[in-house]
Amino acid sequence: MFAPKGPFVGEVELPVSKSIANRYLIISALTGGNVMLNLFQHPITKTLKQVQGDGLSNFPEDVRILQEALNSNTPEINIGMAGTAMRFLTALYAVQEGRTVVLTGAERMKQRPIAELVDALRELGADIGYLENEGFPPLKISGKNLKGAKVEIPASISSQFISALMMIGPTMEGGLQIRLTGIVFSKPYIELTADCMRNCGVDVKFEGNSISIPASEYKIPELKIEADWTSASYFYALVAARPNSKLLLKGLKIDSSQGDSILVDWFNQMGVASVQRENGVEVSSTGKVVVPLYINFIDHPDLAQTFAFLAATRGKPMKLSGLESLRLKETDRVAALRTELEKLGVAVSVKENSMIISGSISVKRATIDTHNDHRMAMSAAVLSTVIPIEIENPEVVEKSFPDFWNCLKVFVKG
Repeated sequence: MFAPKGPFVGEVELPVSKSIANRYLIISALTGGNVMLNLFQHPITKTLKQVQGDGLSNFPEDVRILQEALNSNTPEINIGMAGTAMRFLTALYAVQEGRTVVLTGAERMKQRPIAELVDALRELGADIGYLENEGFPPLKISGKNLKGAKVEIPASISSQFISALMMIGPTMEGGLQIRLTGIVFSKPYIELTADCMRNCGVDVKFEGNSISIPASEYKIPELKIEADWTSASYFYALVAARPNSKLLLKGLKIDSSQGDSILVDWFNQMGVASVQRENGVEVSSTGKVVVPLYINFIDHPDLAQTFAFLAATRGKPMKLSGLESLRLKETDRVAALRTELEKLGVAVSVKENSMIISGSISVKRATIDTHNDHRMAMSAAVLSTVIPIEIENPEVVEKSFPDFWNCLKVFVKG
């Protein structure tokens, strides 16, 4: 039973940003794998292949899965629950001329739609077929030398579809023009992809709903992968829930290209100050709380669960909107949140893509079902500041933050 006492004080070794690492892995594969990672938690720099076997053991599972897939020469690649790997590899294998691959995953992955990405790739000449259900993995992909052109893709399903197309764009003769249709969800992740590509020598232009990518060669410098801002959200929540808390979140940069660095502004309204230090960001309780009653997560969907559980611990009404993409994640996160919060006695009202959380926790202890979702497990940790909790299937955090529970044990006092 997890029930820490007292303020949260200490240092946290956050995992690297899997969003950044996975983008550089794909870019590396498109250039022959010469990318160099300067791992902030390791004193030496190695090539990706050298790192595999020691350094990557401390990386998020999603990064290890993608790296293993890229190093594999087998005709079938199973990426399990790694959604980023599924989307990015679909585009990558489509341009690997002369290679045919079956790309599959766990049962939940076979329920996550991929038709919009496949349609866009087919429009560019890709040879991709569905092996089971139309519009869903597994896929049979026969790589070809694709010629660049103009392509349209809905922007309201997954930003990863767009990022996957962007990264293969420079390899196409004539480059690639992408027109985004509809409302653009998770825009910061598209901007992050553009930023990673620019760091590797590609002059990407992203204006309005248009993305222009010239044909060019990636030129990869030695790269340092910063810490993950999404993973930082769970510790921000703990600091917000406990007076007199102060944590140093190592490896973070306030001036970051990661969209979820918006946490600095959002949590400032919730009584948490952020200060840049030489080796990370120091977060501390200020006591000056202006509880936000409304937050729109349209561009930051991975933060929604953190705020939902934090709202429950504080007993203050909060409205969460922009939850459209949460239904298509590792689980239906909207339904999972409602189920777990209602078990606590908290009132939850769901209307379309919004959720209103009100009332206080009325139980004396609780067992939280993770729904096989890493973010459910880590977001729920903040409940321990109010009641003792037990997390079912705690190892699910391996997907993005393997050392999460050990981090809590190290700095929790009392």
